[in-house]
Amino acid sequence: MTSVAALVAFTLLTHQASEPPIRVKVLVLNYDPIIASEGGKRLHEVLKWNDPKVLAAGYISDVREASGGFIQYEVKEWRDINKFPAKKDGYVYKPDEFLAIFREKKKHHEPDGVDYIRALDENRVKEAIDSGKFDEIWFYNAPFFGFWESNMAGPGAFFINGDAYPDYPTKRRFAIMGFSYERGVAEMIHNLAHRTENHLKRVYGRWEANQPDPNPWEKFSAYQKANGFAGVGNCHFPPNAEKDYDYDNPNPVQSDADDWLSYPKLKGIKKTVSRETWGGPDYQRNYIKWWFSHIPKAAGKTADGRQANWWKYIYDFNSYDEHGL
Repeated sequence: MTSVAALVAFTLLTHQASEPPIRVKVLVLNYDPIIASEGGKRLHEVLKWNDPKVLAAGYISDVREASGGFIQYEVKEWRDINKFPAKKDGYVYKPDEFLAIFREKKKHHEPDGVDYIRALDENRVKEAIDSGKFDEIWFYNAPFFGFWESNMAGPGAFFINGDAYPDYPTKRRFAIMGFSYERGVAEMIHNLAHRTENHLKRVYGRWEANQPDPNPWEKFSAYQKANGFAGVGNCHFPPNAEKDYDYDNPNPVQSDADDWLSYPKLKGIKKTVSRETWGGPDYQRNYIKWWFSHIPKAAGKTADGRQANWWKYIYDFNSYDEHGL
């Protein structure tokens, strides 16, 4: 059993909430057009990128495993969209033009950003969200399609690592994930980790290093070099990181990461952690799974009235205000 698999198995035994799992109903909008000049192959096949359905299966499995079964994604509908999405200025790539960006190193179109409202409206997202059929939208896309890693739409929508659309006329806000089939599952859960950081920064009102009285999120996300003590780390910086994306750093540090498995009853217990704690060879993917496996998910509330189960803030955000109450 790999280090991360062993840790997650331990988590399942010791860190389960007594509450029922959150089931997240997903609509997948896969912008993966058929390229007629390439024998009718889809874009991901032409450029030898990843199969979106294989990526989705890996992501769903990773999130379910790392959350101890608490987050259960259900893809209710998958739509393969045979066209390129429109940019903010209305521009739409032609197939051979887009291929030339990669084959002939031609410059991509600017502005790069996608027209989110048009993409949502063309795919009848408002009606689907309001009917309760779906809770979350996934856009599979390619480089230079212009999608954020994650963002939000609907009344009261807020920043989760991309533009928010609070005026989008649904009855509730919903998260939108942007997954590139040019990348792998590691990058997909990386996107979710950034989304998580922004949810918890919002709930606790701050995310800064070296505060005299750090809040729980600041303690959880701490790493030795920036904070002077090591918690579980954050998306870019493991507890022992010396630089951005330092997932394979072999140097050990003392961390209270496993203490967070008992949150909110922290005891101050520390252990040595390094890249061997989460294991390789895909150190990024394994670290982020390890990181997610430490997200608190105890039942009930803490003394400040916030939830002891932080997964609720990531997925059940319509039920809580900006302070997590």
